[in-house]
Amino acid sequence: MSHACETRSVRTTGRANPTWGGWYLGAMYPIVDTVLKLPTPLVVLFLIAFWATIAAVIHWLVVPRICGPDGKRLGRFEAEVTSQIALAFGLLISFNAVWVWDRGDRVREAVAGEAAALESVLDEADFGGDDDARRTSYALVSAYARRVIEQEWPQLAESMLTLDQPPELRALRHFAARSSDEVREAVARAVAAREVRVRDGQMVMPRSRWIIVFVLGTLTLVSIGALHGDSPRGRALALALVTFAISCCFVVLFVSGRPFIGDYAIQPEKLRDVLARADAGGGT
Repeated sequence: MSHACETRSVRTTGRANPTWGGWYLGAMYPIVDTVLKLPTPLVVLFLIAFWATIAAVIHWLVVPRICGPDGKRLGRFEAEVTSQIALAFGLLISFNAVWVWDRGDRVREAVAGEAAALESVLDEADFGGDDDARRTSYALVSAYARRVIEQEWPQLAESMLTLDQPPELRALRHFAARSSDEVREAVARAVAAREVRVRDGQMVMPRSRWIIVFVLGTLTLVSIGALHGDSPRGRALALALVTFAISCCFVVLFVSGRPFIGDYAIQPEKLRDVLARADAGGGT
């Protein structure tokens, strides 16, 4: 089983195996989620402080041990080594950012598609000509939209929502089975969109990718320090600049890492519009 599938399975069911990987998923991710719930400026400060601590350890402890007190022990350190490590780090950060952004786009499209499908159910009810069926349709859409907003959305933020269909959605599907083809197709689209919202919305980047970008970021700082081993002031300035750049890269991954957490979390605005219309039109 791939890392991505294993991660998704644990996050979707809310269970973790009693292994190192289980600890990582069961303990590490809640810590990350706690950080992501902070305002974005605090997330930025946290990441800068984290990498600044690593840079300080490299500056004061690692480089002097490698290069000696005067920076001459190591000899000549080629700048090409640093550039190659930095290139590998930049490429992997780019790949991970693309993965995160693509996943976010899929979830946003699913949320919009789910709301649009429910709107289509209401549209069909308005032109169906049967008042009883119209009231039933409006009531079922209202119940399901309220369930999504009030119960599923908080569960998405906690990664505790499963793919099991709630009673409100099953009732809507049962109603659609006795309705027109247009209603059945609209409900089918809503079901498919919900699956994407739940599955992809709770996916996390595989732990192997996080480990690799962390290791490459640390190696980049070590190589920068070794490159300026004989110049403490120049080394401090170089490490500070690269630390800030690495922190910015991780900010990009963090703020987009979880679609339903943080200042940029996806909100059910379109579903609220559907709920308002269903409540108003259905007389509830």
